Amino acid sequence: MVQGMLGIMIRRLSSTTLRKRRVLVRVDVNVPIAGSRVTGDFRIRAHLPTIRLLLKGGNTLVLLAHHSTDGQTLAPVARRLSRLIGEPVGFLKDPAHPGMLQHRVMLAENLRRWRGEEAAGRAFARMLARLGDAFVNDAFAVAHRHAASTAILPKLLPSYIGPLFAEEIAELDRILQRPKRPLVAVFGGAKLETKLKLLQRFDALADRVLVGGSIANALLIARGTAIADPRARKEVTAAVRALARSRRIVLPIDAAVATAPTDRRIAVRSIADIRRGEGMYDIGPETVRLFAKEIGGAKTIIWNGPLGMTEIAAFRAGTLAVAKAIARSRGRSTVGGGDTIAWLEAEGLAKKFNYVSTGGGAMLAYLAGEKLPALEALKRS
Repeated sequence: MVQGMLGIMIRRLSSTTLRKRRVLVRVDVNVPIAGSRVTGDFRIRAHLPTIRLLLKGGNTLVLLAHHSTDGQTLAPVARRLSRLIGEPVGFLKDPAHPGMLQHRVMLAENLRRWRGEEAAGRAFARMLARLGDAFVNDAFAVAHRHAASTAILPKLLPSYIGPLFAEEIAELDRILQRPKRPLVAVFGGAKLETKLKLLQRFDALADRVLVGGSIANALLIARGTAIADPRARKEVTAAVRALARSRRIVLPIDAAVATAPTDRRIAVRSIADIRRGEGMYDIGPETVRLFAKEIGGAKTIIWNGPLGMTEIAAFRAGTLAVAKAIARSRGRSTVGGGDTIAWLEAEGLAKKFNYVSTGGGAMLAYLAGEKLPALEALKRS
């Protein structure tokens, strides 16, 4: 058993928990796929210890997963997983008609191809439950989703939290409950309204909160900066103004600006000198130095979200520089976010962080103090 949120006990998987059973395992293998080839397998590799632990107990496994791209098949994932574990991985095209499960490890097709998954349909969950006689949720990355395989299925079978899921919770609990100080949080990305609760919590918890990306715009506007971002202007509420007044919140002091993301004429200006009609698409070099100084003195660092529009090469420099500053730091570093992880893998930086979380939205929700439907379901299983 493991102590979960709210002090309720959750059954935890161990080497002796399940033996010679058919086990359904919820994994998160929402990885980048180009054509029929997996181009980044971090999330697949993260589940290998759990898969090997269950196989060691003589169990047969049916892996349940989704992909966020509409209609994307998981067949390439099955092939990559087969190479990683060194044995054939069967591919279950239709979990409603499984036929003979002929391999020790089977991967079911993308669950989001069936309406019942995202609708949290009980009938769909019952159909999945017929594939096994025990359930392990190892997919922290989708713990914030109220889906059939995460929130309903655990109520239908003896259910356990997987090692990866439990490890992720323990890592975030360490930051929330007993961080070594100074604690520096770095948050980026878009849509401030989805991260306001998170920023408020870390304003109270952290020693410094470094904010970049689009979410910084509304805070800068609240401090009186003229920025051409109509959406950010609408996000300036009383709560945002109160947050902007905090001395712990550190905002960009310069930025890479342009009239549009596709404009080749890019300038670096101090925040006070940004001209009418110019948008901020990356943090500037002075901001990088400011952030790097705070990071360099930290003993605990947590980072989620890009600090610029990293999908465009011209606006990656700031995020890359901050990533390297975190990698150089002597403090313990934790990073999460699906896009951020894929980007760090591509840059060869992922292995330089102490802990790389598979979670993006789930990580943010847990850090913000929100209940995770998948974790709640495991408490009641």
